[in-house]
Amino acid sequence: MVVRITADFQQERVLHPAALSLLSEFFTNGWADPNKLNNTSRQAAILLQQVRQTFATALNARPDEIEFLGEVDLGFQLGITGLLKAESKLYYSKIDRQKIFAVATTEQNLGRSTTCLPVDGNGEIADFTCGPQDVICWQVANGESGNLQKVIKKQALIFADCTASGVDHLPEFEYQTALFDSASWQGPAGLGVLVIKSAEKWRNPLPHNDLTRTPGTFSIPLALASAVALENYLKEIDIRSQLKQQIIAFIKSEIADVDIASSAESLPKFVSFSIKGIEADRALLALEELGFAVDSGSACKSADMQPSHVLAAMGRPIAGNLRLTIHKDISEKMVKEFCQALKITVAKLR
Repeated sequence: MVVRITADFQQERVLHPAALSLLSEFFTNGWADPNKLNNTSRQAAILLQQVRQTFATALNARPDEIEFLGEVDLGFQLGITGLLKAESKLYYSKIDRQKIFAVATTEQNLGRSTTCLPVDGNGEIADFTCGPQDVICWQVANGESGNLQKVIKKQALIFADCTASGVDHLPEFEYQTALFDSASWQGPAGLGVLVIKSAEKWRNPLPHNDLTRTPGTFSIPLALASAVALENYLKEIDIRSQLKQQIIAFIKSEIADVDIASSAESLPKFVSFSIKGIEADRALLALEELGFAVDSGSACKSADMQPSHVLAAMGRPIAGNLRLTIHKDISEKMVKEFCQALKITVAKLR
């Protein structure tokens, strides 16, 4: 039986309708290599420059600081290892994404120095000392709890992980490189945006024979679609903070034994909580039968229901965890109906 979904609180989202309506046209007109000299290529180059300007304006950067990537995960390697030197020490936290852990493991295997920083119950990274030659991976906001990290004030090279925060909360500190995920503003998956603020302190860590900074294997049509999604995303009315507070208030008043990992100051679009006495997979299925799609487990590996390393690092319960992503098209009516469905589900499973 196919269940009709009333409200989708899952992290993965379809392409923004404004971009989807133009995607076919983009693939028809925007596929040519912008580095060639023919007319079609010149048109593609002009479109691409306009796209760079759109991203530069939205991300508080210059057009020449913007690099597009055909794979978001590649941005972690480029953004981090591009700053590392032989004498550098790499700092990262226990709540960082798995791809950052992978970069750190590679550094360790090469015999280089790394430090994994602990966090407190709210996900705030513990204080530490470092040198100006060191590299710090700094998560602007966590992709599960939505909790914002404090503004970093260290004399070091900083890679800002903006893949979860996107344009909802830009870095409020100086950084050398930053990575954004197109999907965070309902753009197409498969497009990363790498910002290189300090070109003189960064080098392309991939094998190359010229002055190119990134492979250039991204899809121009997807870049165009992402720019359209971004422009429309920024224009839309945003009541997510209000909706989030309604969800949290309902949980606190109507459901017993719940640990809410998302702080009051966290990003409005994420809510993470763990309900004692239920199994997350059963809760997901029960909520889906009632028409509500939600996530559970690690945001890095949500598909296979792996326990959240973020919650574990924060010392929070990992059993019975549910994660909501509140999208801009979620209405107050949907939230009220979800809250009642959640109450019914918890009572049933307990």
